[in-house]
Amino acid sequence: MRVTDALSRIDADELIALTRDLVRIPSVVRPGDPTATEAAVAAHVERWLSIEGFDVEVHEVAPGRPNVLASIGASSAGPTLLLEGHTDVVTEGNVDEWSHPPFGGDLVDGRIYGRGSADMKSGLAAAMVAAAAIKRSGARLGGRLVVGALVDEEGDMLGARHLCTTPLGRELSAAIICEPEQNELCLEQRGVVWARVTVRGRMAHGAMPEAGINPITALGALLREAPALERRLRRLSRRSPHLRPPTVTPTMAQAPVQGVPQSNVIPSMAQATLDIRLTPGPDADAVAKEIDVACQRAMEACPGATVEWQPVNGYRMATRVERSEPLVRAMGRGVRQATGKPPRFGGVPGSTDGTILRMTLGIPIVTCGPGHRLIPHQVDEHVEVAELVDAARIYVASALNFLRP
Repeated sequence: MRVTDALSRIDADELIALTRDLVRIPSVVRPGDPTATEAAVAAHVERWLSIEGFDVEVHEVAPGRPNVLASIGASSAGPTLLLEGHTDVVTEGNVDEWSHPPFGGDLVDGRIYGRGSADMKSGLAAAMVAAAAIKRSGARLGGRLVVGALVDEEGDMLGARHLCTTPLGRELSAAIICEPEQNELCLEQRGVVWARVTVRGRMAHGAMPEAGINPITALGALLREAPALERRLRRLSRRSPHLRPPTVTPTMAQAPVQGVPQSNVIPSMAQATLDIRLTPGPDADAVAKEIDVACQRAMEACPGATVEWQPVNGYRMATRVERSEPLVRAMGRGVRQATGKPPRFGGVPGSTDGTILRMTLGIPIVTCGPGHRLIPHQVDEHVEVAELVDAARIYVASALNFLRP
């Protein structure tokens, strides 16, 4: 009865309007521009939740980059559940390639268009409206419900890392990560290591290569090792019905690293970044060992060059929770209550704030939110309104199931 009552308090028009309002506030973080942060959208989230009567905390993670945390209920009554979203979005890219303005929040044929519409202002809006519906219903909670709007998920995940250091963060028992996964219950997500490889050689004239050691040649040898590194990581990993196996993808290459590039100069240094995606199985030490092997083989192929690497922003290992977890059971039942359909299970192809929460706090996480998982970071990003409304309903039912008195 309490679930039915709370579900009836969801106003689809309110949810659509809130999502469009959030999309219309640009929150691309542009280094060097102090006005281009998450501050404006965080302020909107804070105002909305304050008007709804939530206890709201604002934590300044970095200048102009605040986490917003709103809660109802009491941790003394039981577990604490987080509904988590992030306020930053990736660049819109070339505006001319968009069919709808990237920050217009246009509603067309049952879809909301704009940068962040799927990733993930719709999920954040659904979490906010779901929590408000529960509060409006007056349902008694056997614990505490927290809505978290965090900064920097698309970068270094500073918001999630900061949350883990706070008293409220340390009280968390479980989290629903509201990322765009077509409302599937994703129990696994890939980890990531960004391996920054630095190759050092010896500067020389391009016409006399024998006088130097070309780091670009060694970098090429390292890149040729990427497929073998990928195969070794796959052998160490468990198979998953929902996740692609590990991948090793070169994403950046630069030479020279310092100074002016010139056609007739062999540089002294080159760099590349390998985007290494992981599935459950190997730990950080095992992954590091395999990357070391790739670097060693590159050096053997190019005598005199040194090839070293370091992880950019540390290791974010793959995560997994079991279907027997109370949160998973609460959400499975919640999907049926909210949609009348059985839950669909899946996996997250990338890494989310949930990775940090799982690794640092050890809490179970389930990723579930509106939006097609392939649409983030593309032009004409959009979210289906029907999925958006279903997500809010799923959050209501799941939270009430998990926080049953």
